[in-house]
Amino acid sequence: MTPTKKLARVLTDETDGGYRLTIETVDGEIFRILATEDQVNDLIDELDELVGDDADETPPLTEEEERVGEEQPS
Repeated sequence: MTPTKKLARVLTDETDGGYRLTIETVDGEIFRILATEDQVNDLIDELDELVGDDADETPPLTEEEERVGEEQPS
């Protein structure tokens, strides 16, 4: 079994019929992968499920923010 590599960076380019993903590991190894639009969309869905939808959620208000948002007497 191949040992797990640590990710350094990912680059993407659009190509005819899909996308090229260039994945570099911290030890300098580079992998170039061609993927279709459907495969990239599946990858996006997988990553979104993995990290969750936290980016779309607004954090709960602090007590101070709740007070500021309440109607103030005239």
